[in-house]
Amino acid sequence: MREYGWTAEAYESFYKELLSLQDEKYRLFHEKLLCSALPVIGIRIPVLRQKAKELAKLAGKDFFAVCKKDTYEERLLYGLVAAQVPMEFKEFLGYCDIYSYEFVENWAHCDVFCASLKKIAAKNQDALFEHAKGYLKEENPWVVRVGLIIMLSHYLKEPYLQEVLLKTDQVDSDFYYVQMAQAWLLATAWAKNPEMVHQYLEGNSLSYEVKAKFVQKARESFRVTPEDKAWLSEWKKTQTARGEVCL
Repeated sequence: MREYGWTAEAYESFYKELLSLQDEKYRLFHEKLLCSALPVIGIRIPVLRQKAKELAKLAGKDFFAVCKKDTYEERLLYGLVAAQVPMEFKEFLGYCDIYSYEFVENWAHCDVFCASLKKIAAKNQDALFEHAKGYLKEENPWVVRVGLIIMLSHYLKEPYLQEVLLKTDQVDSDFYYVQMAQAWLLATAWAKNPEMVHQYLEGNSLSYEVKAKFVQKARESFRVTPEDKAWLSEWKKTQTARGEVCL
């Protein structure tokens, strides 16, 4: 990667470098999955991660001042660089908020970023968990999804799991990608600790849509036993029988 002064003009040279990394077949494939209104260059995630690592070293926090929102990849790079640049945790949270509120436009912006926080989560377990809980109260559904996917990626374990289930239960959204995040979280939690999730299901207040998606995700998982899949299928039928309508 060339070294830039990270002015607005230099950013244009960097953008041309991004275009040179385009994989047209991947672009066509990924566009269909994203359901995004943004243009997609078509850069594979491992390549973007490597580019973010280079940017963190060469540009550091100067990158944030010039980063644009014009394409799917540019937005994602903001989050990936934020996860790489050395800084105090409180300062990182500021960039995390900017990314979550202003840059996240689709599920991949959310999920790829959250998965990149492994080192930050390991060093700041309680503090990041508290911040993620705050996201679940927001009106912006993408911010809510960021909170859920942070929990899914880093907190489906003791001593956090029980509170994760409680907070997930309190999320009431008809936004598809929030509901899918809830379902994915619950299915992953079941694979890790079926007894605790089983107990939680006895008194949950989830919508039928989330319950149905959760059972679907669990049945698709290789980590859930055939016996548990059969039980969940029967459990789903009892939820319908209680008067909830499957839409």
